[in-house]
Amino acid sequence: MGRVEIRKIEERLDNRLLFNTRLNAEVGVLDFSLDVADRGSSWANERAVLAAALGLAEELAATVRRQIDAAPRA
Repeated sequence: MGRVEIRKIEERLDNRLLFNTRLNAEVGVLDFSLDVADRGSSWANERAVLAAALGLAEELAATVRRQIDAAPRA
């Protein structure tokens, strides 16, 4: 089972927040940054980051599926 860790690393002047996001999975670790608009509370900001991470994971999964489907069969 994977685990997601989120840590705020920067508050920007344009009312945006930068978060470091780490995904620990059985096959490895993925680190990436997410930039979201400040929602006004820590729980709302974390929810926005998690929603952005989920969207990124869904896009990644779709891309990988297309590549697997396009790969030559042995």
